[in-house]
Amino acid sequence: MPPKKKDKAVDADDGDPGMHPATLLSNYTKFCKLICVAPNPKLVEMLSNDDKVEELKKNKQLILDDEKGQLGPAGTRALCTAIMGSGQGMVNAQCRVVKILRFWRVNVNNDGAACIAELLRLGGAEIAITFLELLDNNVGAAGARCLGQALMYGQNRSLVTLKLDYNYTLGSEGVAALCQGLRTNSSLRQLHLPYCNIGPEGGAPLGEMLSYRLTALVLLNLQGNQLCGRGMSDICDGLASNAVLTSLSLADNGVGQCDEDLDAVKKLGLVVVQPGNALTAIDLLYNRIGEKGGRALLDIWKGKTPNKVKQLLVDSTLPQQLFDHLCRIDAAGGKKKKGNKGAKKKKKKKT
Repeated sequence: MPPKKKDKAVDADDGDPGMHPATLLSNYTKFCKLICVAPNPKLVEMLSNDDKVEELKKNKQLILDDEKGQLGPAGTRALCTAIMGSGQGMVNAQCRVVKILRFWRVNVNNDGAACIAELLRLGGAEIAITFLELLDNNVGAAGARCLGQALMYGQNRSLVTLKLDYNYTLGSEGVAALCQGLRTNSSLRQLHLPYCNIGPEGGAPLGEMLSYRLTALVLLNLQGNQLCGRGMSDICDGLASNAVLTSLSLADNGVGQCDEDLDAVKKLGLVVVQPGNALTAIDLLYNRIGEKGGRALLDIWKGKTPNKVKQLLVDSTLPQQLFDHLCRIDAAGGKKKKGNKGAKKKKKKKT
C-alpha cells in the first residue's frame, strides 16, 4: 500500500502550518463551506498560485479588491476566522504569514469590520497585524466602534497604520465612535480618514484623541472632509498638548474666510510655534483662507514660516507674494540643494 498522502496545509515547508498560505487557504475554504458562502476567487488564487504565494510570503501582504467579486461581510468573517485558525474542522494554527491586510471596495461593511476588530483583539502577538486598510468599504459608526474597542488600552498593540479612506458612511458619528478607543491607544502611528464625510462635530473627538499623553500618532490625514473652522479649532485644542504628531493634513475641509474659520487658522498658527509641538508637515490645500488667512499666519509667525516646518501646503489662490512666503513643498530641502549645486559649478569655473 502506498504511503498516505500528507495534508499540504499541515505539512508546510518550514514545519510550521501557521507560516504557510496553504493552511490559510484550507481553513478559509472549509469555513466558507460551513457557512454556505462561495469562496472569493481572487483570494483563492492568491493562496494557491505558486508565484502569488511566494509574493505573499515575502511581503506579508494580503490585498483584495472587487476585480473578481466582493468579499462581503460573511466572506470577511470566513477569512478572519481562518486567520485565527479557530473554526470547526480547521487546522488549529494561527496564520502568522499575513501582517498587512488591504481590502479595496469589497463591501466589508459594519459586520465585516466587527470581524476584523475581533481578529485584532483576539489575535494578539501571535498574529500581529501591523497595517489595515479598508478603502471604500461602507464602514459606518457601528464598525468604527468595534475597531475602536479593539484598539483601546489593554487590547491590540500591533497595529501601526489604520486607513479608512473613502468610507463616506463613517461620518462624524463614526469618527467619535472610533476615537473612543483610540483616545487611549499608545501604539498606532498613522491614521488616515480622507473623504469620510466628517463634519465639524468630528473635530472634538479627534482633538481629545490627540491630547492623550501617551499617544504615538505621528501622522493624521483628514483630507476631503468638512471639518470647517469649528472642527479645525477643536483639533488644535488637542494639538496644544501633543508633542508627537509631525504630519497633519486638513486639505479640502471647507475652511474659508469667515470669522470662525480665520480664528481656527490663527489657532493652528499659534500651536505650531508652541514649545514642544512637533508638527513639521501641514497640508492646507484647497482651503480658501484667502489673503486674510495667509496674513494671519504670517503675523503670528512674524513674517516668516517657522524653521521646523519643512512642508507647508497652501492654496494657490492666495496672492502670489503671500503664497511664496508661506508655501514649502520640498521637505528634503530641494531648493537649498539646487543652490548648493549652482555654487559648486561656479567655484569649479573660477578655478
